[in-house]
Amino acid sequence: MKRDFLEGMGLSKENVDSIMAENGKDIKAVQDELTTANTTITTLKNTVAKFDGVDIEKLKGDAATWEKKYNDDIHALKLNSALETALVGAKVRDAKAVKPFLNMELIKLDGDKLLGFEEQLKSVKETKGFLFEEDIKPAFKTGIKQSGTDGGNDKKEEANAALRAAFGKGE
Repeated sequence: MKRDFLEGMGLSKENVDSIMAENGKDIKAVQDELTTANTTITTLKNTVAKFDGVDIEKLKGDAATWEKKYNDDIHALKLNSALETALVGAKVRDAKAVKPFLNMELIKLDGDKLLGFEEQLKSVKETKGFLFEEDIKPAFKTGIKQSGTDGGNDKKEEANAALRAAFGKGE
């Protein structure tokens, strides 16, 4: 809006000044919005320029590769943990000593259950029994006699029997 236009309409100088001041406020507000919009556009252009030349498909492929590696590592940790637990339950003396005799390609994890483990463990027990703890009842001494064993004589009785046999005195 121009001052000459308003004065040509016969408005007083005070009215023209008032209208021009109000019009100036509106123009200032629109100019501020335009400046903000231009600044935003410049910032966005600079941001887009940083990603110019980036291969999105390659990034997607890399993300998929890392996700697969992560999932494989988690599965391997779960399998190893389940195997360690199963070996402890099978009363092995040293899990690290038994693992080389297991074909890990045949052992699969199904939830919390190991598939293919029992068959291999049975085979290892038969061929490498020394790797496993024995189920022996502990011998309890009560005086001279021992109890909790398989019914064998104690050392003194065995020695006495050997002496009797040597001197020809039977029981």
